[in-house]
Amino acid sequence: MLFLACAALAGAPAQLDTVVLNGRASAPTLAVEHITAETLARDADAQDPAQALARTLARVPGLYAANRGNDAQDLQLSSRGYGARASFGVRGLRLMADGIPASTPDGQGQLGHWLIADAASLEVLRGPFSALYGSASGGVIALQSRWPAQDRTQMGLALGAFGLRQASVSVDRLPAVDQAFNLAAQVTHRDGWRAHSESERRLAQARWQLRTPGQQLMLVAQLQSQPAQDPLGLTAEQFAADPRQTAPQAEAFDTRKTAGQQQLGLRWQRDLGDHARAQVAGWWGHRAVDQWQAIPLAVQNTPSHPGGVIALRRGFGGLDARLIWALGTEHELTAGWAVETQRDERRGYLNQAGQTGALKRDETNRATSSEPYVQWRWTPAPAWELLAGLRASTLRFDSADRYLANGDDSGARRFSGVQPVLGLAWRPAAGQVLRLAGGRAAESPTLTELAYRATGNGFNNELRAQRSRQVELGWEARDGERRVALTAFHAETRDEISVLSSSGGRSVYTNAAQTRRSGLEAAAGLPLAPAWRLDLAATRLQTRVTSTGQPLPGVPAAFATAELRWQRGVLDAALNVQARARLPADDAGTASAAGGALWSFHVGGPLTTDLRWRLRADNLLDRATAASVIVNEANKRFFEPAAPRGWSVALNWQPR
Repeated sequence: MLFLACAALAGAPAQLDTVVLNGRASAPTLAVEHITAETLARDADAQDPAQALARTLARVPGLYAANRGNDAQDLQLSSRGYGARASFGVRGLRLMADGIPASTPDGQGQLGHWLIADAASLEVLRGPFSALYGSASGGVIALQSRWPAQDRTQMGLALGAFGLRQASVSVDRLPAVDQAFNLAAQVTHRDGWRAHSESERRLAQARWQLRTPGQQLMLVAQLQSQPAQDPLGLTAEQFAADPRQTAPQAEAFDTRKTAGQQQLGLRWQRDLGDHARAQVAGWWGHRAVDQWQAIPLAVQNTPSHPGGVIALRRGFGGLDARLIWALGTEHELTAGWAVETQRDERRGYLNQAGQTGALKRDETNRATSSEPYVQWRWTPAPAWELLAGLRASTLRFDSADRYLANGDDSGARRFSGVQPVLGLAWRPAAGQVLRLAGGRAAESPTLTELAYRATGNGFNNELRAQRSRQVELGWEARDGERRVALTAFHAETRDEISVLSSSGGRSVYTNAAQTRRSGLEAAAGLPLAPAWRLDLAATRLQTRVTSTGQPLPGVPAAFATAELRWQRGVLDAALNVQARARLPADDAGTASAAGGALWSFHVGGPLTTDLRWRLRADNLLDRATAASVIVNEANKRFFEPAAPRGWSVALNWQPR
C-alpha cells in the first residue's frame, strides 16, 4: 500500500494532498476510476454479493469482471489482461479495504468478505503505478468504508429467483465527540439455478473510528463464513447439449467448498508538526478453506496425487509504516516500509464419493515480503504535476513437506527486484487533464504455482517472476456532470507464467512466453436531458503471446458496459447491458466461449418515509451463454454458464 498524490480534476487549481487511494479525490497522474457510495448501494440492492460486485467493477474500463455464477469460486477478475489465468480467487491485482490488504504476499486474494453496500467508495487503479503496491502487475482495487454522520439503523430484506433470500442490518452510532462506530452484517442464501449449486454467505464487520485534531485512528474486524456447493464447469460437448446442466461429477463426488475468514486491522495517522505526518497500518487474519474436488479415485490413488480434498489453514498479517514530508509548497516526499507474512498449513485427502478419506498431502508453506518504497511529488506550477516512485521487493517462499510417501516436495525460493514508475500530468484548461505514465512491474509466482516441478520432487526452482514494462497516455475532461476519459496503453511482459502440464493432480507452471498487451479504454458520463443520464465504459484489448501469436486465455478482445438511467424526484430506473467478444479458454486456442450481451433492468424508490424498494430483472432476453471460463482447466470443463432470466426485489427500512 502506498499513499498517492491526488487532486480534484474540475474547477480552479486546488491544493494537492497526499491521501490513501480511497476516493477523496481523483489522481491526475494516474488512471483511477472512482465509484460512489450511491452507485455501490444501488448495485447491491436485491442482489447476491458476488453479482453486485461484478456489476460494480464492470463499470471500470480495462477491468474485466465476470460473476462465475458459482459461489464456490470467487469472481473472475483481470486488469488489462493481468490476472486472467487465475482458476480460483484473484491474483495479479492488489486488493485493499480501508487501507488493509485483502491480498497475501504471494499475490493471491479474495473479495468474498467485502460488504459493498456499506461502503463510501470504491476505486480502481490500472497501469504502471500499480507497481507501487507490490506484486500487482494489473492494478489495485481499493474499498473505503464511510464515516457515520449520525446515529442510524438500517435493515434490508431481499427475495428473488433461484431461492435468493438475503437479510442485512447496519447500525451507526456516535458514542462521543469525534468518535464513530458501525456494525454491519449480511446473510445471503441461494438455492441456485443449477443442480448442486446451493450456497450461503454470512458477513459481519465492525468499525470504530476516532478523529481528533492532528490524529485519526480506525479499528476494523471482519468475519466471513461461506459454505457452497460446486456444480463445476462444463465441457464444450456438455455446454452445447444443455448449457444449464450440472456436470455429473459434481454430484458423484459431492463437490463443495467451505470458506471462513476472520481479520483484524488498524490504521493510524498522526501529524508531526506542520510539515510532516506518520501513518501506520497493521493487520492480522486467519482463513480456513475445505474443498472437495471431482477426481476419479483411481487417479487419486496414484502415488504422486495430493488427493481430491483440500484442507487449507492460512494465517496472514503485515505492517506498513510511512512518513510524509511537505518540502515547501512544491515538493512532497513519502518514504515507508511494508512487511507481510503468510503461513499455510495445507493437507490433502482422498475424496471417496464426497467423504474425506486417507491423507495424501501434508506440508507447511510460507511466504514473506519486505518492501521499502519512496515517492516524490513535484508541482512546479498549478497546471503541472510530476510523480515518481520506487519500490524494492524481496519475497521469500519455502515449503516443508511432511508427507514423504510420494517424495519430498520441500524447497525454497527467493525473488527480488526494483519497480520504478514516473508520471506527468498537465491541465491545459479548467476541467481537463492530460497524463503520461510509465514504469516497470513484477509479479511473482504464487505458492501454488511453485509447488511442483516438471521432473523430480521439490519446489519449482526454475520458475521466475514475470516482469513487464508499461506505458499509458490518458486524457480526461469534466464539465459539471459531464465526463469523458480516454486512455491508450501498451505493456510488454517477459517470462509470462503459464501452465506447462496438468496431470496426476500436479499442475506444473513455466515461463513459457513473452506477451504484449495493447489497448484503448474509454469512459463517459453524459447527462442527456433532465432526468436522463448515460454511463459508458468500453475496452479494446489486444493480447498476444509473441511465440505463438495466440491471444491470452480468459481475456476478451473487447468488452463494454452501458447504463441508461432515469431519475425524477425520488423514483429512479435503469437499463443496463454488458457485452463482450469471444472469450478464449486455453493457451492452445482450442476452446472459447462465444461473445454476447446480457441485459438487465432495475427500478426503485420510496414506499414510505422510512421504507424504500427496488425491483431488478437480470438476463432479460434469457440468453444461454457462458458467464466465464476456467482457464486451462485440466479436464476441459472450461465453461461456466450464465444464469437464466431472473428477478429479485429488495426492501430497505431506515427510520428517520
